[in-house]
Amino acid sequence: MIKSQLLQGNKTNLPVHGLQNSTTASRLTNPRNPAGVHVGRSPKARRRAVSESPMVRNYKLLPIPASSLFNRLPPTAFQPALRPLSRCSSRSPKMARNEGIKPENEEQLKALFEQKRVIRSSVRKALKAMDPSLRSQEDNAIQNIVLEAPWFKSSQRLCAYVSCSALREVDTSRILSETLQHPPKDGYSKKIYVPRVEDKNSHMRMFNISRMDDLIANSMNILEPVPVDGDGNEREDVMLTKDPIDLFLLPGLAFDKSGRRLGRGGGYYDTFLKNYQELAKVRNWKQPLLVALSYSMQIMDEGIIPLTPNDVLVDVLVSPSGVIPISSAGLDKMKV
Repeated sequence: MIKSQLLQGNKTNLPVHGLQNSTTASRLTNPRNPAGVHVGRSPKARRRAVSESPMVRNYKLLPIPASSLFNRLPPTAFQPALRPLSRCSSRSPKMARNEGIKPENEEQLKALFEQKRVIRSSVRKALKAMDPSLRSQEDNAIQNIVLEAPWFKSSQRLCAYVSCSALREVDTSRILSETLQHPPKDGYSKKIYVPRVEDKNSHMRMFNISRMDDLIANSMNILEPVPVDGDGNEREDVMLTKDPIDLFLLPGLAFDKSGRRLGRGGGYYDTFLKNYQELAKVRNWKQPLLVALSYSMQIMDEGIIPLTPNDVLVDVLVSPSGVIPISSAGLDKMKV
């Protein structure tokens, strides 16, 4: 049976925003499940008319199967001691939802990290077994959604990861290239900052680039900017810029519908995002919108991913099926 996909909120049900008539999207609603990870959407979602929600006046509900994409992992393996998080905090959504998650002792913290390790292993296997043609379809669908999204078009300064095929990250090459090639509007074009890993101690910087040729492969064959451009000038570091960042496009191994993001274990993005959030607070800037790009098989039900003290939560998820707003900031961006 086909049901409209809904996002379960505290008080209201919020629809996933996407493209109803997309042939690509319709083919991606029931991919194979090689790893058997419990990832997907609530089977209890009810049908809701678009007109019921003022948040989606210019969007259509995307029909998808009511069954989860992944529904074999016992919930008890990951859910003990993890209470659900509020979707719409009146405070800073990334920080406020993580304040109460403090393991009582070192053993509990170790258990949470072990749970993360198990999920990482399962998701890696699922990504490795993902059909290349399906992956290409999902890459195209996600990038189309981002490039057409009002919150992306209106952004002036953004940080975005450079996708690595070997890591099986959602492709961002077209997002970056089309944005860099786009002619300036009213004499102004978007500024893009991309990451450069500095060491093995979770130290990462974000440098401004003006073209794809500014990127070179590092020892891991991941494209990065060098701190100095071809003319010998230092590239602008996002932590030293005089203007705030509007948007972050983030990678990850897995995500759940309460905004929890599971990285690869290095802590680079969580460390960088916390530092930038503190900088924005000191300078009285509006916090940037944190948007994660995710294949269908990487999205899990709410509360599945363990939350540890240094984790930063995302505001919005973008999957091949559409946009899932999570935090109050994400919901505000969906308003028209």
